[in-house]
Amino acid sequence: MLKEHAGPPGPSVTELLTRVKLEIVRDGEIARLHQMQVESFMPLYEKYGDAGSPALETVETIRIRASQPNRYYFFIVKDGARVGAINIGNRCSAEDDTVFFIGPLFVLPRYQNQGLGYAAIQKAFAMFPGVKVWRLDTILQEPGNCHLYEKCGFVRTGEESVVNDRMTLIDYELKR
Repeated sequence: MLKEHAGPPGPSVTELLTRVKLEIVRDGEIARLHQMQVESFMPLYEKYGDAGSPALETVETIRIRASQPNRYYFFIVKDGARVGAINIGNRCSAEDDTVFFIGPLFVLPRYQNQGLGYAAIQKAFAMFPGVKVWRLDTILQEPGNCHLYEKCGFVRTGEESVVNDRMTLIDYELKR
């Protein structure tokens, strides 16, 4: 059945991947990154009220994470516009560089549901071909998030962490 108000089809995945780039976040850009993170995560914070929300992180918290060895923040850039960001790498320096975590990953609300999160993850995979295991967690109650990660090949590990009576985090992993 056709949608009555269907618009023109969006760009193909191949076209989207040529239009999206990951650009390293420089130290002088952390404040802008923080603004984007707050804007992106505030709707989820308002919905779930979780005390560990990225919407509540300070500029200094982000700066510390960005300065850790083997952690990288990238702006997600589409057609020259910064539309989100992704943080990838080891969670602690003792881990080997074949296991990376993604988080946080966010896309500004006005750019969501355009395949940009998918494109960013694919770009991250291409940038770090030596990584054998990718891990992340996301909100169980957000089916769009779960769909994105499963579309990228991640599978649920079965680990769940109840945050509060409205929100549970679930762990995902992808072995390459």
